[in-house]
Amino acid sequence: PSRWLLLVLVALGGGRGAEAMATAPRASGFSPGSRVVILGGGLQGCSTAYFLRQRGFEDVTIVERTGIAASSSGKGGGFLARGWGDGGPTQRLHELSFDLHEELAETLGVESFHKMPTLQVVSELGLREWPPKPKASRRPPRPLAPWLDPEDTRTSLMDDGTAQVVPEELCRKLFENSGAKLVLGAVTGLDVDDEGKCSSVQVAPPTPQAPSGAGADVGEEHEGEEAGCRRVECDVLVVALGVWTVLLEDWMVDRTGLRVPLEGIYSSSMVFPASDAVSNRPYALFCAEDSNGCHLELYPRKDGSLYVCGLGGSLMARGADLREGGDFSHAASRTAPNAKSINSAQKSLQSMLTPSAGVDVQSPAIAQACMRPCAPDALPLMGQVPETENMFVAAGHNCWGILWAPVTGLCMAELIADGACSSVDLAPFHPGRFSKPPGKKNRKRGRHAAQEPVGEQW
Repeated sequence: PSRWLLLVLVALGGGRGAEAMATAPRASGFSPGSRVVILGGGLQGCSTAYFLRQRGFEDVTIVERTGIAASSSGKGGGFLARGWGDGGPTQRLHELSFDLHEELAETLGVESFHKMPTLQVVSELGLREWPPKPKASRRPPRPLAPWLDPEDTRTSLMDDGTAQVVPEELCRKLFENSGAKLVLGAVTGLDVDDEGKCSSVQVAPPTPQAPSGAGADVGEEHEGEEAGCRRVECDVLVVALGVWTVLLEDWMVDRTGLRVPLEGIYSSSMVFPASDAVSNRPYALFCAEDSNGCHLELYPRKDGSLYVCGLGGSLMARGADLREGGDFSHAASRTAPNAKSINSAQKSLQSMLTPSAGVDVQSPAIAQACMRPCAPDALPLMGQVPETENMFVAAGHNCWGILWAPVTGLCMAELIADGACSSVDLAPFHPGRFSKPPGKKNRKRGRHAAQEPVGEQW
């Protein structure tokens, strides 16, 4: 849920090991006629497919286990902040990608994109005084958001230039306008030669519950393959599997020493039906921690519905949890929220919102959960896989995955088409930076604006 602490980590961890592990740049990029296979149908994968299409690549295939926007890309909050960088290596990601969101909203007709101010909120004012005072005796300044309780909340303006988008709509619009083919199934391995060139991807058939998807298929069958598997051939491979990019380590560690130490943060969220009060005066809210253990973040959507996260009780998944047979190996289709977190958040909302807000906190339209991928240094993995000829990674975007998706797709398209990225310096994000003994880890990876933590931290 949170984003603030990320920016401190960027300054501390940026670029560690990147220079030592850097793959020699290609003299030129791949031709537009190349067959590109992208693993993962989330925002990073669909954005890469879209920007490759803008460069003339027409033979692009997305391999996805569950469906387009199945995990965080379909269930995230979609908060966008251009100015929340700290001058470190992600500053450019914030600024350029925010601008690209605006352009894509117009170009692709993303109807849910809208700008709104962001407020810092302190609630339970009576409980923060001792002895506690009854509401009638408190006269704090009236909150900027009129749908907040004026007697028990205090607000201050954080940023008047933020925005929000429904990520599932954006992801589907990117996919639909990419011209990419969709192959459903679970990737079980890669065919890589001694020169580090991947020629094909092994794909198991989709599970019965996986949606078929318009135009989806299950690849081409070849003799001698493991029973039930298919092979999807490629000239270029992009791995954008979110937290399940850890599987790339299993496929490549013996060959290259690659380490992909991503962890998944499995968090709950709610969406409440549209409210006129919220729609008429939308504000994104970042709330101080309250007595229910919540660090709520509220993102009004353009249609007046209200997305709520920062509920607390997030679970951490790593290692065997994310591999086949682990508790979170299929978490893209696992959406059950933490009931205790939902209940705590409902109590917090009940004390914050006025009756005129028109939000029935006991009746969310959606109660769900999804998994976000985080690296130990809170920086994404973006670039060419070390000691390979045609393999690239775009994963580990932490709580900024939705904001950074457009610039990630742009960067990957530049790497593939030109042999180098001209829009962003990708050295701090090099996928090989963890393949050397790690330095000190700072695991506080929540949301930051400049140096200030905002929202839930972990």
